[in-house]
Amino acid sequence: MSLTQTAREESRPTGEVSSLDSGARTRPTVVLAGASLCIAAALLLGFVINLAVLGSLTQHRDQKVAFDALRVQLAKGTAAVSPKGVDGRLLPLGTPMAILSIPSLGVKQVVFEGTTSRVLTHGPGHQRSSVLPGQAGSSVVMARRAAFGGPFAGLPNIRKGARIQTTTGQGAATYTVVNVLEGARAATGTADLPENRLTLITAGGLPFVASGVVRVEAVLQGTPQPAPPAAIADSALPAAEAALAGDSSAWVGLVFWLQALILASVGVIWLWLRWGRRQAWVIAVPVVLLLAMCAMNQAALLLPNVL
Repeated sequence: MSLTQTAREESRPTGEVSSLDSGARTRPTVVLAGASLCIAAALLLGFVINLAVLGSLTQHRDQKVAFDALRVQLAKGTAAVSPKGVDGRLLPLGTPMAILSIPSLGVKQVVFEGTTSRVLTHGPGHQRSSVLPGQAGSSVVMARRAAFGGPFAGLPNIRKGARIQTTTGQGAATYTVVNVLEGARAATGTADLPENRLTLITAGGLPFVASGVVRVEAVLQGTPQPAPPAAIADSALPAAEAALAGDSSAWVGLVFWLQALILASVGVIWLWLRWGRRQAWVIAVPVVLLLAMCAMNQAALLLPNVL
């Protein structure tokens, strides 16, 4: 260092030096706070986008794939007609079981086995303790009101007399709506429903704000198909398959993805201090968004299954 530079450093006011040193010391704290706020914003944005936009797209894709697979099974006569497979074991959750159509609402959906929050991200779900649509007995189907495509978004507006059509491995069946219940009247159990009924259940209240359930009851027109013995009792169903229940198993995945987000935030700070703000965010933004979407997908499963 030259004598001139040394003299300039010595002549610098003491307050200015301490101010610069203080700024240097606080810079990592400011960076950490800024990165944390950005990541929190990414989490909230990812949560909203996942429920309202990406969830709808993935549900549409899942429906198309399931419809193609079920159509082949129906043509070959290999579609499931019971919650149990040929080996006597319960079918895996998410197995395509039937096609449900409500012409007055413009609904045509593949119905999957099970009613957990995870299953209902793909479309309507069949309650495993009930018979399949078209069979003798009471059949129960649940679906989401708003999130992940909201297949039953118009269910509260369905009118008595509306037709509901179903197709399973045993053939087609037609139901006529006879009752639409909401609030306290819809909260009763489904175990004692009349024979040859199809019950559709979704969330009540405003979209994305579940307050009770909406239950639509429809009576079968014509002769029912024979039903196999009950595969599982109502009392034996896991709590996650009840209406308005969340999927507690999603906590494992949520914790994993949140840990990944924490590591990513540390990486963002290190890149910020090492390379600079622009370079850090060029690399960090896609990674943080991806991890945020994965975390929010797991968080959505903790919400009510018919939301």
